[in-house]
Amino acid sequence: MSLALWPRFIVGFIGELLLALGRWLIERPVRLVILALLLSSVWLWIGRDRARDLAADRRDQAAAWHAKFDAQKAEMLKLVGQVRAARIEAARLDQANIARVQAEWDEDQSEVIHDYQADLAAARDDLAIWMRRGTGPGATSVAGSGGKPVLPGLPAVPGGTVRAGPTATLDEAEADAVTDNTLRLEHLIDAWSRAAAIDTSRAPNDAR
Repeated sequence: MSLALWPRFIVGFIGELLLALGRWLIERPVRLVILALLLSSVWLWIGRDRARDLAADRRDQAAAWHAKFDAQKAEMLKLVGQVRAARIEAARLDQANIARVQAEWDEDQSEVIHDYQADLAAARDDLAIWMRRGTGPGATSVAGSGGKPVLPGLPAVPGGTVRAGPTATLDEAEADAVTDNTLRLEHLIDAWSRAAAIDTSRAPNDAR
């Protein structure tokens, strides 16, 4: 038999075998039922393996998702903790900054009050000397000592308020009030300048 006839022979043989198998199955229908059960069993066996593999893949995928969820949850909790710590630290720094500004203001205010009281005492001493020179003997020719400039003498006036006349006169109480108000205004301006110079945004540990 030539090689060219072998494929035709094989196809014919397989066809005859299938026809014989078909006739054999048809002769008894139970044989068809058994064959169907065998084919169904094989199909179910193959499907079971596929389902098992699919279930394993789903379990692996669910485990990976769960691990990612746990990692993201841990990062979120970490971020929440950092935000809470940052808020606590910010509140602490705010309180410390408020205390620092208040301490600087108290220190400046104490210095302003001290300077005001010292300047007022010195001014009242000078005023008293000036008033004595203006009302004592020789008030019209008050001379300084050691080249220190002195205020001109005041004319003698009775006690009371300023009254209208050819020349305005000022008693000691009014002169003291003017001196006090002037110094008070000057030191209020100083206090305001000191308050404006306080840096409210500087950290408490920074050098002033």
